[in-house]
Amino acid sequence: MLLASVVSSRLKKRKMKTKLILIIGLLSILNLSGQEKKCCDTYVYEGHILTDNKKKIEINLNFLVLLDSTMVGSYYYKPNWGSLKLVGKLYPDFTFHLVERDKLDTITGYFEGQLNQDYKTAKGKWSDRKTDKTFDFELEQVIGKSYWDYLKKNRALYEYKDINKAIKESDKVLSIDVASQGLRKLPNNLSQLDKVVSLSLLGNEFKSFPTVLSKLTTLDELSLSSNQLTYIKPEIGKLKNLRILIINFNQLKSLPREIGQLTNLLYLELGNNKLTSLPEDIKYLTSLQELHIENNKLTEKEKLKIKRLLPKCVIHF
Repeated sequence: MLLASVVSSRLKKRKMKTKLILIIGLLSILNLSGQEKKCCDTYVYEGHILTDNKKKIEINLNFLVLLDSTMVGSYYYKPNWGSLKLVGKLYPDFTFHLVERDKLDTITGYFEGQLNQDYKTAKGKWSDRKTDKTFDFELEQVIGKSYWDYLKKNRALYEYKDINKAIKESDKVLSIDVASQGLRKLPNNLSQLDKVVSLSLLGNEFKSFPTVLSKLTTLDELSLSSNQLTYIKPEIGKLKNLRILIINFNQLKSLPREIGQLTNLLYLELGNNKLTSLPEDIKYLTSLQELHIENNKLTEKEKLKIKRLLPKCVIHF
């Protein structure tokens, strides 16, 4: 699933989580703090485009319908080639039009089709802008296979905004958002939270991975975005239930090989650090769907290595 990562200073000021740092400007549209009702869901599809020689090109596509019926999303057909952005409109009769753009924001194609009213299927025509050729496409919604399913689930949870209150009520805490509170350390008794699945430490002042986090083995989503991290401790490998890990906008120069132990990971955000390489052990992240590693110090040789180690992952350099 998906679009280029967008994390701006505007979002930091609004104290939003970087958990939905994917769909073009989406973070500026959705309030992920849990204080407002979300406007809409993201729909994930698998399907194919049927070429003129009847060959099926398998694709993975997602989109979100905003309150004004604007559609935003992305899709890919070869993970190593990255994803293409989609922007368009859903009409009252459930027909839709999507414009496809590449990383340079060049229009490369168009989707025009019909959604089933329950959003479970879609079909129509895809047009190649370069050749003006048009091909049929068919899509079917998939549930439970994408990191978006965890995002939607966790956004529906009540979020604790105070660490101490969360510890006092540890038996019922599922989600914590303590973004931009100037935190530099976490209390050891945070380990009492044996049910928590989502934790945002966005925009605080941590310089290293808080060891107590390794005790929160129920976590499936963790954000340490926009801190001052210079290194990640090997203990991170204990968080084997993680599906979403966001550690962008830090000062990381390397990652421990234990990152490869997070074999359930679906989404990993490493953008805007000082990384020159990733450990060979990332090859064990066989479930990883999307990796963001923009604005680091990777050589072309290292980028090729990462692509080789993660052949089924959409990678954003």
